[in-house]
Amino acid sequence: VLHRAVTDGMAPWHLATVVSERQRGIWWPEGAPDTAHVVHNGIDLAQWAEGGAGDGSAVWAGRITPTKGTHLAAEAAQRAGVPLTIYGVIEHRDYFQDEVQPHLHGEVRYGGHLTTAELRRAYGRASVALFTPQWEEPFGLAAVEAMATGLPVAATPHGAVAEVLGEAGVIANADTGEALAEALRQALEIAPHLPRERVARLFDARQMVTRFEDLY
Repeated sequence: VLHRAVTDGMAPWHLATVVSERQRGIWWPEGAPDTAHVVHNGIDLAQWAEGGAGDGSAVWAGRITPTKGTHLAAEAAQRAGVPLTIYGVIEHRDYFQDEVQPHLHGEVRYGGHLTTAELRRAYGRASVALFTPQWEEPFGLAAVEAMATGLPVAATPHGAVAEVLGEAGVIANADTGEALAEALRQALEIAPHLPRERVARLFDARQMVTRFEDLY
């Protein structure tokens, strides 16, 4: 419905925005009009302070639902031998019980649903984040928030992950737990200053607001 409303209303005096080049390409596969612009989502860096050295563990955060791929994060961590804590509200109880819970043993656990401040502290203790969309995720704020605290990201190959992660992450070469485990091992080698610097350069809220003001 949103896509139709935007495309049907396109005119020289009507500017439209999307949050990534990937989303623009999906909405206008034949080529986007000049009035369609990309404005990346932005976050307040002051709310996502850079963490410490990290304890070698991984973190996954988001809504626990099939489209977010929580089960792949759990499987990858088990395969890679990397401790993982999963945070988020359980939106699909059956999915959690059937697909995620079987992987919750050893050093892979569910840590509940956190406030923003609590999640920021959890990121600060970790060394890497997992981001596992199973659909054409148009942006990925969860990944950007983790990156802002200095966490490199290992991700599945969907949506705008390549556009968001850049040099601050590793994208699995297949949508499997095995491939994601290898991406996780590689992501742990990324220098922690790179994710924070990428967010400050591309995804700061002030830049987002300025871009919108320019378009208005």
